[in-house]
Amino acid sequence: MDEPAQLAEQILNPRSPLNIDALLDAVTAFVQDCSFALIRRSRNIDVFVNRFNEAIKLISNLRLKGTDFQCIQVIGRGSFGEVQLVRHKKSKKVYAMKVLNKNEMLMRTDAAFFWEERDIMAHANSDWIVHLYYAFQDNHFLYMVMEYMPGGDLVNLMQNYEVSEKWARFYTAELVMALDVLHKMGYIHRDVKPDNMLISRAGHVKLADFGTCLRTGPDGKVKCSTAVGTPDYLCPEVLDLHGKEATYGPEVDWWSVGIFLYELIFGETPFYADSLAATYNRIQHYSTELAFPDDVEVSDKAKDLMKRLLSNPKTRLGVNGVEEIKSHPFFVNDEWTFENIRKAVPPVVPDLKGDDDTSNFEDVDKKKSNPADNFQIPKSFAGNQLPFIGFTYLNELGPIAAIQKKASEAGEKQVEAVLEQYSRLSTIDPQIESEKRMLEKELAACQVNVKDLTRKLEMEKDEMLTKTKLITSLESQLSLKAKVEERAKELERQLTESTEKCRNHAENEERARKIQSELHVKLNSQMEITREMEERLRKNVEEEASMTETIEQLKSQANTERENCRRAQGVVNELEEKTESLRAELAATRERELALKCELSKITESLAADASKNDNNREAINNNIRLTDELQAALKKIDQISSELEKEIRKSNVAQTDAQNAHAQLTSFQNVINTLENDLKKIQDEKKRLEQQVHNLSSTNRIMLRQLEDIREQFETECSFLNIYKTEVNAMTEELMEKTSRLEQVEEHQRREEERTREMLTQLESERLAQKTMLEVEVRQLMQRHEKELMAKDEAFKLLYQQKEELKNSLNDSDQNLLSSKTEQTTKKLSNDKNAIRDLESQLEHERMMKITVMLNQAVNKLEELMAHRDIVNGGKKGKVSRGDMRRREKRIAELEKDLKSERQKYEEQISQMSKENEQLKVALVEEERANESLRTDLEAYKHLETFMNEQKKRERGEHEESAARLERGSVSSLTSQPIFHGSSTNISESDFNLESAVSIRVTVKRRPNWRECFAVFSSAGLCFYNTQADHTPFKSIHAEWLCHVRHASAADIRCAGETQLPRIFQIFYDEGKKYSSRASSNVDVSASSTMNGREEKVDKSLWNGHELLELTFHMPTNCDLCVQPLSNLLRPPPAFECKCKMCRMRFHRSHLGTGSVPQCKRNVNTENLLIMAPNAEICVVWVQHLKAFIKYNNSTLKSGHFPRSSSSMKAATKPPNVSRSGLAASEGSESPAPL
Repeated sequence: MDEPAQLAEQILNPRSPLNIDALLDAVTAFVQDCSFALIRRSRNIDVFVNRFNEAIKLISNLRLKGTDFQCIQVIGRGSFGEVQLVRHKKSKKVYAMKVLNKNEMLMRTDAAFFWEERDIMAHANSDWIVHLYYAFQDNHFLYMVMEYMPGGDLVNLMQNYEVSEKWARFYTAELVMALDVLHKMGYIHRDVKPDNMLISRAGHVKLADFGTCLRTGPDGKVKCSTAVGTPDYLCPEVLDLHGKEATYGPEVDWWSVGIFLYELIFGETPFYADSLAATYNRIQHYSTELAFPDDVEVSDKAKDLMKRLLSNPKTRLGVNGVEEIKSHPFFVNDEWTFENIRKAVPPVVPDLKGDDDTSNFEDVDKKKSNPADNFQIPKSFAGNQLPFIGFTYLNELGPIAAIQKKASEAGEKQVEAVLEQYSRLSTIDPQIESEKRMLEKELAACQVNVKDLTRKLEMEKDEMLTKTKLITSLESQLSLKAKVEERAKELERQLTESTEKCRNHAENEERARKIQSELHVKLNSQMEITREMEERLRKNVEEEASMTETIEQLKSQANTERENCRRAQGVVNELEEKTESLRAELAATRERELALKCELSKITESLAADASKNDNNREAINNNIRLTDELQAALKKIDQISSELEKEIRKSNVAQTDAQNAHAQLTSFQNVINTLENDLKKIQDEKKRLEQQVHNLSSTNRIMLRQLEDIREQFETECSFLNIYKTEVNAMTEELMEKTSRLEQVEEHQRREEERTREMLTQLESERLAQKTMLEVEVRQLMQRHEKELMAKDEAFKLLYQQKEELKNSLNDSDQNLLSSKTEQTTKKLSNDKNAIRDLESQLEHERMMKITVMLNQAVNKLEELMAHRDIVNGGKKGKVSRGDMRRREKRIAELEKDLKSERQKYEEQISQMSKENEQLKVALVEEERANESLRTDLEAYKHLETFMNEQKKRERGEHEESAARLERGSVSSLTSQPIFHGSSTNISESDFNLESAVSIRVTVKRRPNWRECFAVFSSAGLCFYNTQADHTPFKSIHAEWLCHVRHASAADIRCAGETQLPRIFQIFYDEGKKYSSRASSNVDVSASSTMNGREEKVDKSLWNGHELLELTFHMPTNCDLCVQPLSNLLRPPPAFECKCKMCRMRFHRSHLGTGSVPQCKRNVNTENLLIMAPNAEICVVWVQHLKAFIKYNNSTLKSGHFPRSSSSMKAATKPPNVSRSGLAASEGSESPAPL
């Protein structure tokens, strides 16, 4: 295939990145990204935009756009856009159109999902995948026009119907078929759930929402390092990625099919929990967490299929192909098979009122257009439209389909024409051969005319010379144009200067007005000059007319004499004209004949070379026939013209003789005419000169008008730039004011810190003054001690030297060998003594330096004063020490100066660190003041409650009902009168434990989590929940000894809580059937990690105190269980740990590990938790503080052996919690719980 054909195939292939729609997208994107005032300041960009701007507008109007559809209703909304039910205005068909905001997608790095979704839906061509009809875009949105599924999703069906196992079998089989199609296309869905299964008009389901899809490699696997999908449907191998890149295949979708089947049958997912961490923990322990409720009858085949789908990825059903799933016994039935399931009757067929029925979708309000959703005006080329090039897919409404349609129609017509020409060609071939021979003969005759053509060529050369002169004049005009361009450049430079000096815009504007008025004045003056010139020209024309009249009179006198000559000359001229016309016709005829012969030869050659091209041959034959006829007619005409020409030549000869006679008579008149013509030429020259002046004035006028227009355009552009600069200046001014205020605050804070630092420095100064004197004394003592030691060592050295001399003298008479040996021994001994002396000196020097270093660390800044008085000190000691000691001291002083600089740098670093610590201490101080304030209020509340309880003890039991009724009418203002006890109290009785209020607890209704309103009562016996305040029998109770921990819930603990509900929710942990004395007390907190990048900490596990720790990062609001400081951050969360133990799940900062503050883990697999929501946040705080205080108090009493001082305390410890409220009140005497 040749290159043009390959290029045409790429352009007309909808799947090619170089198709027509993609190229149009590219040009449109570049023009849109460059159509901003700041970007168009570049000349090249401005020229490009001006060239293609109108073409892009035409393209936008001709292509499919959002206004071609009428929005009926919004049926869905997501984070990037919404889904609308629309009707095409021309075809009246109904579609579902997804509208995505480009700006929102560009703000997210992981928002390139629309490419996979577009490609899958556009090219799948399957009954199991939602079909994409069109995809197009504009400046701000992407549009995907899809098949409308009026039945809604399977979630809606599950809410309206009880799904049986038979129904679940049908829908699961259709899901398997849809995933099989997707996997064969080379994609993995990764987010299979009922929300993404849509029901068609016929009741069958189709797979949708392919934004999470990934294309598989040649091995059928994908590489990924992040967990993508809905938490309840994620598989264990995806959760185990932990930020590391791993490979997995279609088996992750088969896991989601198992979750899907479980939810269809049982109404909830198998591993659901209120917190994400608990959900992930259950998924990772799927082998023990997977359970089947007993209240729903399920066949063993269905259980087996779910178990084999929710299993290890290596042995999971479907890992070896989809046939494993299709052949499972669960899908065997008498109604349908996988081959004909599309023709089977679905369990539910939607009952629709029309093609635009939306009864199966929730009502979604239309979103108001927000200008902030659009792109901001860039200051440089941003390329906001470039990521979306090639998104357009127009199907049968695009140019590709139109070109292919026209090509097919043209091909059909061409075939018909070829057949017709072939039938005619068979009869014309012999005639063409004869005509060909005749034309060849005539061709030789026509070559004679070439000489005439050469003569004409010479004439054309003369014309070229004249044109060359014209070119020179044009070059002069170009030079003038160059000057104009230079002037334009000068104006551009002035424009840039005016842009930089926007503050002087008012003066420039006034100057422009003055220039404009001057130009108007000049224009008016030039117009007056032009009018004067025209008047002069008119007068000259009148004079010329008068002269012409006189010439005419003279010519009329000569006319009588010239009449005969004119007649003869007229005849000659007519004959010459006829002759020339005949010659011209003859030349044209011969040229045409030559052209016809050339065409005939070409057609003949093409006919002989390729007989298969019938269509071209027929046309050539028709042309030959037509040209042959014309040639014959031309030859006949040539003969006629030749005969006429001979006649006219004879007549011309006769006329020429007559003309010669008349010519002599005209010479006398010619002289008179020449004189008049000379006068006329002068007048005409004067006229031309005036016309030239008028022309010059008009050109000057036009130039000035163009300059005026240029100045106006410059003025307008300068105004637009000025407006832009004003907005920028205003924004910068506001930002500057804000930063100035912040700077003033920082300076004020810095000033206060500097004052505190000065105070600290004065304190340090006073301390170091005292240390300085001690330092000087110690230095003197060290110097004196060092001098004494040197003197003693010098004396010892002299003594040894004297001994050596004595030994030499005593050994003079001894044997030479003995003398040498003793001398060597003495020399060695002397060298050893010297080495010992040097060792002692170095040791002494080291000790002295160590002492000096210690003293320098204590008084760094005061050494400067010591160095200032160095000369005085050295002068006083000059007579006591030697010069060598002085040099060593000076060297030591230089080293000390270096140490001083290093210490000063360390001190500056310490000052900066102290300032940071001061900030932290301030924050801590504010928090401590808040805590103290709360403690003061709690203390006042306790005192108030103590007086209240003492008064209440004096009343009879009959007064209990009256007091309860009175407190029931109380408001939430009694919140501050609740008891908050501490473990250190020893005079707390059972009555201080009592607390009650209306609450809501987290329960499961129809396998869906919900809040149940009730009335909670807490006492020393336990925590009981009643349906109403008047009930006496609790529907749920928790023994007091079972309580392990209580805490405020965070956003990670409960996924479906709103912003107003979260501050009112707290969580309690209790251990059913276990003795509380076997647990160690600690503030255990259960939280959910907002990330999935946990990894096992590589530290000494002896520091873990039995915890199974994971290193996590928290993006949702979370606090540390040990220091109660924030443990989360939206962008850069600090490193943290969380215990994987089901009961413990403590979370704390990483810095707490190894400090001894981490308590032992509470390992108990039977621990349960309960979410409770108070009426408001204040009551929630009271409950948490009250229960924490009770747990702490109970732990201290159990460890120390102390119990509450009450006669019924032992009974309360063994009393079952689920007793009636009347019995509970009787056991407590006349003490009533404190209501909220």
